Amino acid sequence: MDVRRLRAGEWIIALSGAALLVSLLLPWYSHEGEDRSGFEALAANDVILALIAASAVALFLITATQRVPAVPVALESLLALLGFVATILVLVRTAWPPDQREWGLWLALAGAVGIAVGGWIAIRDERLSEAGRHTDATGRPGPPPPEVESLPAPRP
Repeated sequence: MDVRRLRAGEWIIALSGAALLVSLLLPWYSHEGEDRSGFEALAANDVILALIAASAVALFLITATQRVPAVPVALESLLALLGFVATILVLVRTAWPPDQREWGLWLALAGAVGIAVGGWIAIRDERLSEAGRHTDATGRPGPPPPEVESLPAPRP
């Protein structure tokens, strides 16, 4: 497992996914002194949010174990979209709460936004190698490209 291959967007996605997953176990709402967690307060959205969070955490393992960048790049693109879906689901519960809001709801919102933003950053950073290092199409190190050769102009 090579954790050094993880870029900033992938770290943001993985940490935000962990925060969203943990927030589902924390209190989201309180009513007359009784706290309700994300799993207790949501009907079907809790399963959707848990799957999105688990996918975000799985990106960490997939990126660290894959030799080629195709699988992590595809998952990053998918997680950018799923992060926006999770953000909308949590924003709806934040805007129209059934009871008094608790801090677990705010952690869920931060985790969902983090997945979306991390996915967007990861999509923008789809280079195969570090800046200044040359690679071939598969991402393996290769020789630098040849210098451009100047040719004389053709005769009229």
